[in-house]
Amino acid sequence: MKKFTLLINSQDLDTGNYEYFPYTDKKISDFETTFRVLTRLKTGKLTEDSEEVNKYIFAKYCVNKEDTNLKAIEAAYKASGKYRYLPVAKRKKMFKDILLLLKKHRKEVIDLLIIEGHPQKLAEWEVEGMSRGGENETINFYRQQIWKTVGKEGKEWLYLVRKPDGVVCVVPPRNAPASNSFIAVSSLFAGNCLIIKPPLKNPLSTIYVWKEIVCKAALDNGAPEGVINIVAGNSKKIMDEWLASPYVNDVVYFGESDTGIEMGNRIYQSGKKPILELSGNDMLFVWKDADINGAVESFMDAFLGSTQICMVPKGAIVHPAVFDRFLSTVIKEVKKLKVGLPTSPEVCLTPVGKIKEFYDFLNDALSKGGKLACGGERVNHEGVEDKNGVFIKPAIIQIDDFEKGTTMLCVNEENFFPLIPILKVDGNSDEEIFEKMLTLANTNAYGLRTSVWVKSRLFMRRFVKRINNSGLLRINCRHVGFSLYLATHGGTGKSGGPYGELNYLAEKTTHLQGITIVR
Repeated sequence: MKKFTLLINSQDLDTGNYEYFPYTDKKISDFETTFRVLTRLKTGKLTEDSEEVNKYIFAKYCVNKEDTNLKAIEAAYKASGKYRYLPVAKRKKMFKDILLLLKKHRKEVIDLLIIEGHPQKLAEWEVEGMSRGGENETINFYRQQIWKTVGKEGKEWLYLVRKPDGVVCVVPPRNAPASNSFIAVSSLFAGNCLIIKPPLKNPLSTIYVWKEIVCKAALDNGAPEGVINIVAGNSKKIMDEWLASPYVNDVVYFGESDTGIEMGNRIYQSGKKPILELSGNDMLFVWKDADINGAVESFMDAFLGSTQICMVPKGAIVHPAVFDRFLSTVIKEVKKLKVGLPTSPEVCLTPVGKIKEFYDFLNDALSKGGKLACGGERVNHEGVEDKNGVFIKPAIIQIDDFEKGTTMLCVNEENFFPLIPILKVDGNSDEEIFEKMLTLANTNAYGLRTSVWVKSRLFMRRFVKRINNSGLLRINCRHVGFSLYLATHGGTGKSGGPYGELNYLAEKTTHLQGITIVR
């Protein structure tokens, strides 16, 4: 059985307090036996080296002792007094080494993600995003933001410099903690020290990435001990200690919008900087001249992880001229999707956590005139209908009445389950249709990503100029794709709170200082 320890003062910490992580395949296919083995192991009726335990349990991992988090805060604070002065050139080299180590350990990271329940397609996409954010062009871009020469007046030189805030605490989401927490690497590059708190129930890939990749590269490039710390335990206790500590400067919090906005308020009132990464209700718009095959391919990413990913498309808004073609092509592709265990390379669907909410949204749509075009059955991992199944076959909701569609939960709220509306935008002219699309885009309560598929240069310019309600706007390219220079996260409205925008943590976790020098 593998063992995952914590990291305090950049050193392994075996607390002696353990939780156990079962193989997700076993948990899905034989839950009763897995639960029984876990219970007997925790009560001492089975030993860690027994054959039955090794068949069902992949690893044990440490959780905090009473003072673990306090020690992490102290270590990060002590290190920040030194690390902030590490030359930017060394931090840039560190960033490059992190990318090299990530590529070197790519298989190990993907294997851990699969064991945690991420299908291979999802795991590969996550690692792609992590790698893309560390390309040389992006590193140089971050470097330029830290120190800028802005002008000269006589003998006076003028600079804008970003100084690190100090200690940054990161709370990644439960569904994809490793890949989401990885955006904090840019905060490390900006000169901050970090405390990472992976979810208590699935911390393995996050611990591995930050310990074996990020921390190793940091120490190899001269960073002081304490630059990276990893804690795991009771979320409320850990957060309370962060907010009470004078040593903590920023908190990066991932979560659902309602709880996240409240948490952001708590963080702010505690005198810390809240950086929020919350829910998403991403829209994909399809104009009448769009590349339909490209739009459908991008739309199908909606079902990565059974739509339980914030930045995947949560609805398609389609011009009536191509609505029938787009819908029929989508249905054809959706019917090819398979449920199964995460180790199956053909699977992208995962067990659904919010099954009740799925049917609440479905019934709401049907009661308001939506049509269930396909899917919606509750099934087991073999695809057989089962009232207790943990999978749901992807559901497409056809909406022909635009006005009624805009009152539906599945259009206005986040679908964190595989139920996706396809909404026809009716109108007497392209101008009217465009205005309806634009209104829907800009009144979306959320604002992570928006994507548009359009060939007309006129309407392309108009979409670009007038859509303002998202952190990222992607035209004629994969909705969940990653691009050089552009941040992978961040959004407006309920996706990022009142200060939400495209989220560059290298900037968000620093403060701007103007400097003048007379030479």
